[in-house]
Amino acid sequence: MPIIFPSLKWYLVLCSYLIAPALAFCNSYATGVTVWSLALTDGKIGLFIIASLVGSNDGVIAGLVACGVMMSIISTVADLMQDSRQGILQNHQLNLGLSSIGGNSNAPLTFWMYWNDFGIGAPDSAYKAIYAVMYREMAILGIEGFAELPKHCPALCF
Repeated sequence: MPIIFPSLKWYLVLCSYLIAPALAFCNSYATGVTVWSLALTDGKIGLFIIASLVGSNDGVIAGLVACGVMMSIISTVADLMQDSRQGILQNHQLNLGLSSIGGNSNAPLTFWMYWNDFGIGAPDSAYKAIYAVMYREMAILGIEGFAELPKHCPALCF
């Protein structure tokens, strides 16, 4: 990732890969119990953390890339949990571990395949990245802080 996006330093990718399994395990368990994946929310947490660490010097790009890395890992784990949920419930803990390992290993390979072959984010591609504008604005908000929001917005969100 640092080769493609120089603003995302290697240690930030390492932090994302260290944080993602813990979030993936929690999300996988919650998905197995409630059939509700919070991968998008967990990715936004990573986006705000990395964007605020990098700051105004390319923090938007670094936050978006870290968000994508974390969301791909966490959502893959949740999808694997959905599939394994159909199986035998006695192997629940084993499935959590295996889906965490599967998500951490398959997500980067899948991203690289789509990045090279399908032109992710290009306006004329099949994968237009519709949420890109919204997530970019959230990354900008992470850099600028909450001063731009209406008066009681952060309090209501919390």
